[in-house]
Amino acid sequence: MLPQLSIIIATHQRPRELLRCLRSIRESVLCEVEVIVVSDIKCDETRLVVSNLLLEGDTYIERRGQRGPARSRNLGLEIARGQFVLIFDDDDQLPGPTYMDFLMHAFKEPRSITYGDVAIVKENRQDGTLIDAPPEYPKLTSFDFQQIYVKNFIFTQATIIPRYALNGRRQDEFMRSLEDWEFLLSLASEVELKARNHLAAIIYKDFVNIGNRRGSTADARDFNVVMDYLYVYRRWRAPSEELRRTRETLLTSAGFAVDAQYL
Repeated sequence: MLPQLSIIIATHQRPRELLRCLRSIRESVLCEVEVIVVSDIKCDETRLVVSNLLLEGDTYIERRGQRGPARSRNLGLEIARGQFVLIFDDDDQLPGPTYMDFLMHAFKEPRSITYGDVAIVKENRQDGTLIDAPPEYPKLTSFDFQQIYVKNFIFTQATIIPRYALNGRRQDEFMRSLEDWEFLLSLASEVELKARNHLAAIIYKDFVNIGNRRGSTADARDFNVVMDYLYVYRRWRAPSEELRRTRETLLTSAGFAVDAQYL
């Protein structure tokens, strides 16, 4: 029997975070599920974690080639068998048994993509401790969906995708960042995304140790990210003049003057 849900996790030498992630899946997902973990590097500690927490029917792959999450996620998408797919991150977690309410709602909407809200928790990843600050709960599902054409606000970790919607779509393996946003826009070009006001993922961020978070270096924040924004904008044109103007303003604030007609 095919699983109801496939959870794809790209990982790179983060066994402590992966352990937290996999434990949360076992505590949160109370239905037929397959977990696919794809590592882009050989790591004995990662092997130990998956050997303890993956079950029969789950998959662990150590792949070769270019490192990075997009290629690992794409490999997971190639072999996923579930009726629905969740693309998760190894350093985040699901919120516990209440997650099933969100999941069951998504299962009842098989022709659309369901996304929810997240909690953002700050941690010091170097020593594995949480920062003494309350979690943030941005109400992402209250945002105007059209704003996704300017800047991404939807977390793939909080998004349930019906298998049919993938239709061969994959994440761009050559982008330096923002590949999850480009992927969501690709999906939105043909499938409706529906918001569900429900906590769907806990997102951990390390603001202490520079380099422990993708996109946290000055180079990534500046030129490279702007180039990826331009790539996304050119590939997925804004559906209105107002949104094109908003894109123009955002790029101008980053020091790139591009006329709205090209966005």
